[in-house]
Amino acid sequence: MAGGSILTGASTPGQTVASRLVEGVPVGYSRSQEGAIAAAVNYEIARSSARYLTDTGSRERILKTIMASDAAAGQIKEDNAAGARFYSALGLTADTADKLIARASPLGSKVVSYSSEVATVSVWMSGIVGLPTPNAPVPVSASWTTYTLVLVWRDDDWKTSSISVTPGPTPLQTTGQQPTSTDVFTSMDKEFDAPPYVG
Repeated sequence: MAGGSILTGASTPGQTVASRLVEGVPVGYSRSQEGAIAAAVNYEIARSSARYLTDTGSRERILKTIMASDAAAGQIKEDNAAGARFYSALGLTADTADKLIARASPLGSKVVSYSSEVATVSVWMSGIVGLPTPNAPVPVSASWTTYTLVLVWRDDDWKTSSISVTPGPTPLQTTGQQPTSTDVFTSMDKEFDAPPYVG
């Protein structure tokens, strides 16, 4: 999972940094527009890791952490189904799942609407995912996706009540650069930390 600077203690009115970690995910945001943005971005970073994509138990625990209690079961069912399709499409097995490269980083966020009770935030993410192995069904490839989260203020924190997904915006993907070899991808994935959570 990605890591970042996390403050400890209770949040203050101007604070957007999370106050604690639960299941490796920053939680405990300020009841503000800035707090809602930070929550939305960090929740999507959490949903983009290799562990989230390949480990059903981790995925369910993360969703129970970031979702409102009345929305968790539905999102778990939806993400587990998506995870099974993802596993099949990439040709993952018990022997290859730990080789999966999956990283994502926010390109920007937009507040669609905000009140102290409900906030809707869109997060534009770029990511790479795939197996750095010869003849992989899906080699390490780039993606661009916009996630829109509806957040509700529950139990002194922002919790997600729904998540919708839209492809893109996607840039022109030909830049003149040559694709990186699978060996280099494997090495870089081990040497570089995952993208950090936002403050």
